[in-house]
Amino acid sequence: GVTISSIPLTVPAGSESLYKATYTWQDFKYKEEAENPGDDPAVDTSGLKYNIISSTDVEVVAGTEKYTGDIVIPSQTTIDGKTYNVTKIGIQAFNGCAGLTSITIPSSVYIIADESIYDCSGLKSITIPSSVTSIGNYVLGLCPNITSIKVESGNAKYDSRNNCNAIIETSTNTLIAGCKKTVIPSSVSIIGTAAFNGSTGLTSITIPSSVVSLG
Repeated sequence: GVTISSIPLTVPAGSESLYKATYTWQDFKYKEEAENPGDDPAVDTSGLKYNIISSTDVEVVAGTEKYTGDIVIPSQTTIDGKTYNVTKIGIQAFNGCAGLTSITIPSSVYIIADESIYDCSGLKSITIPSSVTSIGNYVLGLCPNITSIKVESGNAKYDSRNNCNAIIETSTNTLIAGCKKTVIPSSVSIIGTAAFNGSTGLTSITIPSSVVSLG
C-alpha cells in the first residue's frame, strides 16, 4: 500500500523544518518551492524576465514593459549567482508585443505555452527548435505579418513538411498554426482551432481533400 513517506508534499521555501516539527505532517516526502516566487520575476542582463519553476529551470515571462526589437532568448541565465536552464516560454510572455520584430528560441526550450507569442504585429518569421515538445493554444495568433514559419528538422512532435510555412503536429497530421503564406500539405487531415487566427493578409487558401476536420 501507499505510505505517507512516499507522498510528495511541496511547501514554501524555508518552511520544511516547521512542517517536520509537527506530528501530523512529519512523515511526508518534502520538496521545497523555489526561492523566487512566480509573482516576483527575476531579470537577467538581457532585459528578459523569468520565473524560477524548479531547482534547475526557469521560464520567460512578460516584462514590465512590452518586449520590442530582436529578442534572443538565452539557453541559460544566471539569477542571484545561480545558473538556470531556460526551458519554457510562459503564458502570454510575448502577448501584445507589437514592437517585437524577431525572436530566437534556443534548443533548451521544450514548452511554448498558451498565447506566449500572440498579437505581435511586427513579427515576420519564427523558427521552432527541434527540442520543443509542447505548443499551447493560440501561439502565433493575431500575428498578421508572419510570412515564414519553420520547425527545425529532428523535432519528434512537430514539423513544417514541404516548407509549408505552418506548424503541424506530426502524429495527428494536425495543422495547429499557419499564416498568410501557408500552403496546406496534402497529408494534413485536421485544421486545428484558430490555426489561422488573425491572418488578415490571407486572401486565399486551398484545403486539400485529405482534410476531414476543421477546428
